[in-house]
Amino acid sequence: MQPRIRVHLADGDYFLRLGLESLLASSPDVELESVTGTGDAAIEAALGKKPDLILMETTISDVSSLEATRRIVAGVPETKVVMLSATHDVETMARAHAAGACSYLAKNAVSTDLGAALRMINSGNMIFSKPIDAEYFPIHSPGKYDLRSQILRQAGSRDRRMLHALAEGHTNAQIAALLHVSEGTVKAQLAKIMEPLDVSNRVQLAVLVVQAGLLDDVRPTVPLSAGPLRHATPRA
Repeated sequence: MQPRIRVHLADGDYFLRLGLESLLASSPDVELESVTGTGDAAIEAALGKKPDLILMETTISDVSSLEATRRIVAGVPETKVVMLSATHDVETMARAHAAGACSYLAKNAVSTDLGAALRMINSGNMIFSKPIDAEYFPIHSPGKYDLRSQILRQAGSRDRRMLHALAEGHTNAQIAALLHVSEGTVKAQLAKIMEPLDVSNRVQLAVLVVQAGLLDDVRPTVPLSAGPLRHATPRA
C-alpha cells in the first residue's frame, strides 16, 4: 500500500476551509497534517513540517499566495504547491506557475476527485484547470503570458546575442570575444538582466531564455579565437 500524501491546507476562507478539510479527510490517499489561514503561517508550516503538497488558496492574507509560493519553493523545493482559486484566467495561472506552483485548480472544479488529483500531482503530473479564456491555452503558448518571457523578449539585439550564447553554454570570456566587449561588461550586464527576473544564477537564466523562445531568434557567430563550442549546461 502506498503511503498517504502529506498535505498542508492554507486557506483564509473559513467555510471553504471546512469543506476542503472534509473532502481531504475522506480521501484514503491524503493525510491532512495541518491547516493555516495566512500566507506567513503557510510558509512556517512548509519549512517546519515539509509536507508533500501545500494546497493554497490564492486570496490568502498577510503574505500573498504568490510570494508565499516563491518562499516555499525556495526553502523546501521538495514540497509542491497547488494553487486553489475562483479566478482562473491564463495570465493569473501563468503568474502562479512562474512563482513556482506546480498545479492550479479552479474552486468550482474541486470535488470528491480531489484526492485522486492530488495523488497525480504528487507523482509528478501538472494539472491546470481549463482557463476561462481558453483560446490562449496552454499557458506557455508562446510565452506571451509569462512576465519573465516578456521581459526577455524586449531585450535589445546585443543582449539577445549574449543570452543566446549563455544558453548554449558559452563562458563569459567567449561571450565577450563574440560581442567585442570586456568580460567584466558581460558579467555586469548579465547581473542587470537577472535582477528583474528574480533569478540568481546562469542556469536559471538559461532556462528562461529557452522558455522565452530566444534560441529560435538569433544564431550567434562564434569567433574563431574562442574555438568550437559545444551545447552544454551553463556554469552556475
